[in-house]
Amino acid sequence: MKRGICRNRRGAIQRNGDFTMKKVFNVAIVGAEEAECRLLKNSLISASFEATLSVACHETSSFHRVPEHTDLTLYCQGEESSGLDELPVFTSKTVLVTSCYEREFLVAAFRKGAVYVLYRPLHPSEVLVAIRNVLFLSKKYWRGYLTDTAILSFLVSVAKSGVSVIEPVSSPFKPTGHFYPDILNIIGELESEADYLDALSERGFFVRRLRNRVRLCDLCNSYQINYREVCPVCASIDIVKGQMIHHFQCGHVDSMESFSRGTDLICPKCGKTLRHIGVDYEKPSDYFKCANCQAIVPEPVVELECLVCGLICAPEETVEKNIYAYALTDLAWEAVRSGQIIGVDLASVLRDGHINLFNKQYFEIELKRELIRMKRYKSTFTFILARIEHVDRLQKSHPDRMIWYVNSIFKALTQDLRELDTTCVWESHTLGMILSETTIDGALVVVKRLDQNIKALEHLYDMAPPEVTFGLVQGDPSHESAKHIVAMATKDLSDE
Repeated sequence: MKRGICRNRRGAIQRNGDFTMKKVFNVAIVGAEEAECRLLKNSLISASFEATLSVACHETSSFHRVPEHTDLTLYCQGEESSGLDELPVFTSKTVLVTSCYEREFLVAAFRKGAVYVLYRPLHPSEVLVAIRNVLFLSKKYWRGYLTDTAILSFLVSVAKSGVSVIEPVSSPFKPTGHFYPDILNIIGELESEADYLDALSERGFFVRRLRNRVRLCDLCNSYQINYREVCPVCASIDIVKGQMIHHFQCGHVDSMESFSRGTDLICPKCGKTLRHIGVDYEKPSDYFKCANCQAIVPEPVVELECLVCGLICAPEETVEKNIYAYALTDLAWEAVRSGQIIGVDLASVLRDGHINLFNKQYFEIELKRELIRMKRYKSTFTFILARIEHVDRLQKSHPDRMIWYVNSIFKALTQDLRELDTTCVWESHTLGMILSETTIDGALVVVKRLDQNIKALEHLYDMAPPEVTFGLVQGDPSHESAKHIVAMATKDLSDE
């Protein structure tokens, strides 16, 4: 097949000053017939975003010789082929074009590495959505965006736009269901917008503010998930809700349908007519009946079906993703005012404003400094790890409230500490604390007070009474390194 170049209509240069970067994405079309190849190329041409798309066509037999620098492959399975065994393992970002509509095939294709599946007959708009969603998760030009020059240019552009908080807006056409229109208006379309803003937040230029939370498929990372109720016995979705009736006189309990005789309610056990609710009978509860297996259950089971890859799973098997707004910090405004990025306060950069705790990187630096200070000036300190117990069990039973539960405990653990004490999220459910100028005896007093704070969180009891285990190590000249102290505290946790 012939090779070609497809260029978009708007060019490949970002809009503002120094924040310019010519972007080229290399696309390979493999195994497409002439008409299908022409349709795919025309769809690529219509992808009017800030990039140039370089397109090359290959036979299916040459799939394994597609250049390594290819950013996106459109692999077209033969019209007559439908077997999964005929598909190769996809090691790069690949959109599969197929005529097979079976769900089992779809799930298996994603497990083989496909990142998107398109069905024949192809529609240009569907091709466009697939291409854009795949390429806009790319980090090909990531380093170029993170240079001080590019960051400063970006911050200046944001400041000049009059936007101080970059807000997310929902969109069904974006990979996570959200995008940032202010980014689009300021500098044009940008790959991995949220990842880029997160990276600048870690540098201290933005503070994140939680705006939404979405559940993503664990297999394809799509937010397009369908929640549905199914029979816990046979997994059928054909279930109906009904009402139970309890006849007071004979004690019989059965479904409303069993009692119904025309317009009357007649007990199927004793034959008496039920006339007055509360006198002759009551309706104690609802029930669910499966039309497939006839099972009657008090509650159906909720399962999730991914509408992109076809995976069916339980709610706790999905991935939770937070959607943030990003507000410019004083550090960012100072960089804009001075025209340079200097004088960064390490503590302010490494402090996570969302949870108001230091990041792990800064915490580790402080732990090393405490160890050096202790050896040089004979000062004291105690290192504490506080671990929330039974997290895995709670994650399965209350996945939608787990972050709130953990953050509530973290807040209770840190609310009474001194300004000189340093805290961080050591792991997702473990808090690290450095108590300066504190011996192990003093730290035990602190732990006792923190334990009382945890027990006072009665609003968490409906999920589970919070339980925290503490591991304590007092700094000592015999400790070889900060890692040695952490290892001892971790062992103390395990011994509890």
